Amino acid sequence: MALELTRRQWLHAACLAGAAGVLDLSMTGCASTAAEKRVSFLNWQNYVDPKLLTAFTEESGLDVGYQTYESNDELRDLLLAAGVTRKGGRKTTTYDLVVPSENLFASLLAADALAKLDTSIVTEPLLGNLAPTYRRLAADPGNQYGVPWATGTTGIGYDTTVFPEPPTWEVFLDDTHAGKMSLLDEQREAFAAALFSLGEDINTTDPGVIAAAEEQLKKFHANASFNSATYLDDLADGQLVLAQGFNTDVLQAARRNPRLSFVIPEEGGTTWIDLLCIPQDAPNPEGASRLIAFYLDPKNSAANAAYNLVATGNEAAGRFVPPELLDDPAIYPPADVVATLVAIEDLGDAEGRYTDAWERVTNG
Repeated sequence: MALELTRRQWLHAACLAGAAGVLDLSMTGCASTAAEKRVSFLNWQNYVDPKLLTAFTEESGLDVGYQTYESNDELRDLLLAAGVTRKGGRKTTTYDLVVPSENLFASLLAADALAKLDTSIVTEPLLGNLAPTYRRLAADPGNQYGVPWATGTTGIGYDTTVFPEPPTWEVFLDDTHAGKMSLLDEQREAFAAALFSLGEDINTTDPGVIAAAEEQLKKFHANASFNSATYLDDLADGQLVLAQGFNTDVLQAARRNPRLSFVIPEEGGTTWIDLLCIPQDAPNPEGASRLIAFYLDPKNSAANAAYNLVATGNEAAGRFVPPELLDDPAIYPPADVVATLVAIEDLGDAEGRYTDAWERVTNG
């Protein structure tokens, strides 16, 4: 299924997706009142300072229902499932606040699946805390629908006692450490690793190139599992010696295992922006906007960045971020590394070519 969907197609796909993993609230006055006192926040795993959620509840009086996912693919499926109408006319609720990466964010916008931010709450002075780059995103200039939560890169986390030299993407072709390596369980990120290794554009729509990447990814998969759920812990515990991973995850694992390091391979790596945004059918869009406004406070953005070892798009937060984070090239890469980074783009209908190839790789 392609990520690029019209609003009508989106809702039709939801009926086919099932209702796994969503909340079930009846459309009664009591449920509506309960929803107004709660913000349902769906976010990536290992990606928030719990103290911030407690502080938000204390400040706003709103409880936060917090749920996590492992990939943009899973988030897409959860949002599709949230549109299901149950027997008796009741509809499962969607979520109030979600954090897609920029390519999925663009697809959701194209499907009319996102609500505009409440500018009486997420005000222009608060948005002015963002770095200029994040005020003029191609999909959402002016931040009408989304606010950057964090930015980072995808590369390789590895055990320096096993790999004295930083590995390249071709390491996944080497069966020396078969069974102790992993790739992200996310189709576009996994395909990016294969395409980088082939020297190809990671956003290609050429069927022949995608087919070559499919074959390369099958070879990778012979030596490495697909794992977005536990690879952080597995790296930290030594069960894995190498993994494709997000820089923030690898750095968190390295807190526990100082033998670990992170590298953007010489062939290149992906760069990403994850955005706070509100689904069109959110039960409590006002509460979601209040949580976004809370995050835009520079001290709160800095606290989350320090806890998760990730870069924030909040430029005003810089003076509160610990200097050692600002100086860490794995968080703020130098210019020569930045030049090798590529953002994963939403490819519209052509996403289906990757989806079909991914199914053949994972089911083969």
